Amino acid sequence: MAFLTRFTLMAVLIFGAAAADAMPPIEAYGDLPTMRSVSVGPDGNRVAYFSRNGGKEGALVYDLPQDKILGGVGTDKIKARSVYFIKPNYAVLVASDTLSVYGYRGRFEFSGAFAYNIEKEQLRLLLKRNEELYPAQGGLGRIVGVDPTDDYVYMPAYIGKTSALGALFRVNLETGKGRIAKRGTEATVDWFLDSDGDVVAREDFDDKRNIYSLYYYEKDSLTVRKIYEEKTRLRSIGLVGVKPDRSKLIVSLSPGDSDTYLLAEMDLDGNISEPIFQRQDRTIEGLVTGLNRTILGVRFAGLLPTYEFFDAGLQSKIEGVQSFFPDAAVHLVDWSSDFKKMAFSVAGGATAPTYYLYDAESNRLRTIGSRYNGIDDKDVGQVLTIEYKARDGEKIPSVLTLPPGWQPGKKRPTIIMPHGGPEAYDTVGFDWMAQFFANRGYIVLQPNFRGSAGFGQAFTSAGHGEWGKGVMQHDVTDGVQALIKGGYADPERICIIGASYGGYAALAGGAFTPDLYQCVAAIAPVADLPLMLIDEKRDSGSSSWVLDYWQRFIGDLKTEREKLKSISPSEHASAFQAPVLLIHGSDDTVVPFRQSVRMERALKQAGKEVTLVRLKGEDHWLSTGETRIETLRALDQFVARTLGGHQAQKK
Repeated sequence: MAFLTRFTLMAVLIFGAAAADAMPPIEAYGDLPTMRSVSVGPDGNRVAYFSRNGGKEGALVYDLPQDKILGGVGTDKIKARSVYFIKPNYAVLVASDTLSVYGYRGRFEFSGAFAYNIEKEQLRLLLKRNEELYPAQGGLGRIVGVDPTDDYVYMPAYIGKTSALGALFRVNLETGKGRIAKRGTEATVDWFLDSDGDVVAREDFDDKRNIYSLYYYEKDSLTVRKIYEEKTRLRSIGLVGVKPDRSKLIVSLSPGDSDTYLLAEMDLDGNISEPIFQRQDRTIEGLVTGLNRTILGVRFAGLLPTYEFFDAGLQSKIEGVQSFFPDAAVHLVDWSSDFKKMAFSVAGGATAPTYYLYDAESNRLRTIGSRYNGIDDKDVGQVLTIEYKARDGEKIPSVLTLPPGWQPGKKRPTIIMPHGGPEAYDTVGFDWMAQFFANRGYIVLQPNFRGSAGFGQAFTSAGHGEWGKGVMQHDVTDGVQALIKGGYADPERICIIGASYGGYAALAGGAFTPDLYQCVAAIAPVADLPLMLIDEKRDSGSSSWVLDYWQRFIGDLKTEREKLKSISPSEHASAFQAPVLLIHGSDDTVVPFRQSVRMERALKQAGKEVTLVRLKGEDHWLSTGETRIETLRALDQFVARTLGGHQAQKK
């Protein structure tokens, strides 16, 4: 991993923003956000965040009472993932790199955590040069607990040279050195602690024998007993947190074959309660937790976020802030330990995305900074939530982004942008790619097709086994037809663009509904489904839950190979009519680069127009500003050439 340097660029963006041009350049959208990963210190006096300016990025710490930057470190040479406070005087920076280890098969995304001493302006890699660590593991940047009495944190890691044994390390924030606090087994996957820094529970999953187990540690941390065991290929339960008083564990329950989950309490004898935080119209999307993963509340899925907390007073405060921005997505980002200071991200409607700091005592909001400093309100395309009916009558909740100044009555060139996952979903907010195309005059539809998460278990489960020629793709197609019939989309100027599963959906659109699109662009796409499952079997093993998961949701490699081939775009290259743009990172560890190579070769052999852009050093997530700009520039040129230039869009 590249070395982090001290960050000295002080012309940053907190509490102020520069004016934007009428049409911001590609870099304003494609580069990493000007401000991201905002965190509030435990005492509410400091804010940490990533700030980017002129292609240079750093993690900065800002002191609110003193109204000044205290220091920071440069991060533009690494893939910086997050920055957050662990104590008032320590911020933690998490970064990753794509690595291979001699003697171990494959490449993996290695992550590491750095502790930044704010007063001393010193940076230390945590778990530094520990000889006991298993060499080929990726998740070394995870902190699961904090010692409240001293400058130590707790981090899970695997130990051993040939076989990996799960362990919990107590790590010194000042030196970065750690020692083993608890040893688990080869099946140990996670540890949970209470607010005092004592181990409460251990989670094991034996992927070879398909046994899931939970162990409870008494307060003395010496007595441990198994309180739950389940034999399963795809487990229906998972430990996610602890109640603040340690009296109960909080577990997730996955009903049926869905990723949709419920929450329940588990007592210390393994008995599970009825679901908590349950709503008929919403599913749980995320947890609101403390540093030691004590559960405070939940965030519900939906086109706009809603929350529910154990503390009704806290919930009232959150809803009060959301009421200031009724048409926007208002997300709780971070908070002080007493919740008197809270950071919010606000985006959507027709507003440039902005971070705010809420003071609960004065009931006032203060602007922290713009997430995209080169983009003003007038540049933002209005984001709407819509529903359209699929061919079988099912209502498809979706997001529509309109060009700035859009007026009804004139058909526009249109971008269809299916999301990845596929068990994810698009919401109101600021999607940098959708906003770029809207600013250039395109209408952008982001359909939440069946199989998407967020709209109930039945909606998600309806997509299982429906890739390619089933309802998942039909719902995308029906969204295009709805925009055409509604007078929004020009039927002669429609492009489909997607990443990951969205890339597969884009290719499936070009293969199975070729008359509908004038261009197809796929970023890190799956193109050959049998090849995908073969890779999963090789990497995870034939008995792994990972292979079982994908075969359940797509098709069985042994018994349904012909079906898998029939819905693989690479097998239908001759059907394509529109030109195709493929964009793929060379270091993608999720969807291998050879998927795009396979698609390119098939299209060329069929005599079709195709371009493959290889993003050198990029992973699956477009993590760097340079490759995001390269991606957006390639898409811009491709779409403008096939659908008509920007000036044509504006007229």
